[in-house]
Amino acid sequence: MVGHNWGCLIRSGCSIRPVIMGCIGLVVVCGLIFPATGADTGDVRLIVYTAPNESGGYDPLPPDVPLPDNVTYSLRSPTLGFITVDIDPNETEYIRNELLNLPWVHEIEPDVHRTISGTVTSDEMITNRSSDQWALVRIGADTVQDFGLNTSAVKVAVISTGADMTHPDLVPAFRGYDWADQDSRPEDTNGYGTALCGVISDIAGNVSRNQTNASVILIPERIGTSGNDLVASRSALAIAHATDAGADIILMGYGGTEPSRAEDRAIAYAKEHGVLLIAPAGDEDSNTMHSPSDHFDVISVGSVAKTDGLSYFSNYGIYTELVAPGEEVIAPFLNRSYCRGRGTGFAAAAVAGVAALIKNQYPGLSAEEIRTLLQSSATDLGRTGRDIYYGYGLINAPAALKAASDLSLQKTLIAFQKGAVSREMRRSLPPGNITVHELRLGSGWNFISIPAQLRSQKTCRDLFSKVNTDGHTIWTYKNTEGWTPQNPDISPAPLDGLLVYADTPVTVPLVLDMNKNRTKTL
Repeated sequence: MVGHNWGCLIRSGCSIRPVIMGCIGLVVVCGLIFPATGADTGDVRLIVYTAPNESGGYDPLPPDVPLPDNVTYSLRSPTLGFITVDIDPNETEYIRNELLNLPWVHEIEPDVHRTISGTVTSDEMITNRSSDQWALVRIGADTVQDFGLNTSAVKVAVISTGADMTHPDLVPAFRGYDWADQDSRPEDTNGYGTALCGVISDIAGNVSRNQTNASVILIPERIGTSGNDLVASRSALAIAHATDAGADIILMGYGGTEPSRAEDRAIAYAKEHGVLLIAPAGDEDSNTMHSPSDHFDVISVGSVAKTDGLSYFSNYGIYTELVAPGEEVIAPFLNRSYCRGRGTGFAAAAVAGVAALIKNQYPGLSAEEIRTLLQSSATDLGRTGRDIYYGYGLINAPAALKAASDLSLQKTLIAFQKGAVSREMRRSLPPGNITVHELRLGSGWNFISIPAQLRSQKTCRDLFSKVNTDGHTIWTYKNTEGWTPQNPDISPAPLDGLLVYADTPVTVPLVLDMNKNRTKTL
């Protein structure tokens, strides 16, 4: 796996051998060894691939890799089946031919460049995140509430220039990696990555330093410092690393005009692990190729202005899937300040935020289901139906959540119906005024009802804190609204029907207030 099976390769004679200990000029991080030499030295970087195999992976890299002379740098990724080498630009063709003669080499390509899709401008007049958030209002993010009961936070990886996680408006972060400086501290010095993280936090995150109750956790991955020094190999490594770290959603805030097999392999790896991938369409006002957003398994996002017209800089084309506000976006910036952002990267961050909101409230939905919901619920712009400028349309947070609710409920009721052994509803109490009771849940879906008011007034979150819902939403039935997600921060109402999923049989203690009779009209 990326981040585990890595080796540093240094030249000795005509071969490059793994080095484990005693090397000067190496940085050791979490048991991994990397060369301290910077990647941006003026040399040409090549990516050398092994062949795909029948198991869906790639042929193994030799433990002792023989390479030609004058190869000054190399990293290896067994998971993605490639190494990278830096060579003198005057010897590119010679080295390529020498490498292609090696039996384990399948193909070789240059390590193409990537640039961030946006700009940030610090604005000292903005003192908090509530100022003129037109972008959030336009997609309806200001009207939604988090009523999900997810037992674990959604993890969103943001691959760009890192993040300033000391900003009070960013949700908690899970440790990512700095692929530019090769250490475990992806600290942002550019501001773009911090701003992208801020947009996601504003939409989907309960802004709090309390990681226990966080609805979203960020995984910042830093693949460049200035925004113009990004390369596809770092992009691929970051995608795979974030996938291994458990990311549910990956935002790639950059792109370029040339495709990369390394990124293709990383994207395939992430998709196989159920990750939803999102990328900006690019800021070149063009319909030419743009990677990785043009990949079939990536949601490509364009930018619109306040008028809902396509932004003057936004790329467009047959791969454009959605659009979102990408101009005058207010977001957190470095050193606890704020900025105004512009670019398709900010539009893509808005889509990532809405996707995270859906995943948190309806964790049982897959990446493909969420992608389809975002498409079907978008506000159609331009020509009727999907077009090359707006894709399916403008991201719509309330409509997407409503569609997610409908789909999740449909899946829940189907699963409950298949697993139910009885269609009877039984509500009973032992005789006498006994206040302490036990609620016994079996494996799978349970239809339950609390017969009286909870004396402790425990919230739903506290009451079922010991129940592993395995990512399923808890549903309650309202007379006028039908089945709706149960608000985790209020106490279950007496005699209301609840659907609760438990991965194993469990007993929940109840302390009831039996002094009042309770009735409910069916």
